[in-house]
Amino acid sequence: MKRYASHFLFFPGYGCLSRHVVEMCEGHVVRIFPLTEEIENTEWLPGVIALLSDKDSDLPDFDKCGNKLTTVPADITEKLPSLTAFLFSPFDFTTMRPCAETQRKPLR
Repeated sequence: MKRYASHFLFFPGYGCLSRHVVEMCEGHVVRIFPLTEEIENTEWLPGVIALLSDKDSDLPDFDKCGNKLTTVPADITEKLPSLTAFLFSPFDFTTMRPCAETQRKPLR
């Protein structure tokens, strides 16, 4: 089991959650929860973690990245095992968009 935390967790078409943890097992997302305190075996990553479906996996549309969410959308919770987590870093937090140097890295 691995845990990753970041400044923002992005859901294409919905928006971003601030300071959340993505818990993964064998490359699959199994749980998302708020980062309220330091948690053992959690890796802090700079940038944005995006949970993407197969159709979004190339470069997601970050248009809604500025929408601040307070909870995980209900239909996302149902889809967690089919989503893939990617780190986009570095990320421009002023414009809430990737910058020229942004690289996409799959999280396993």
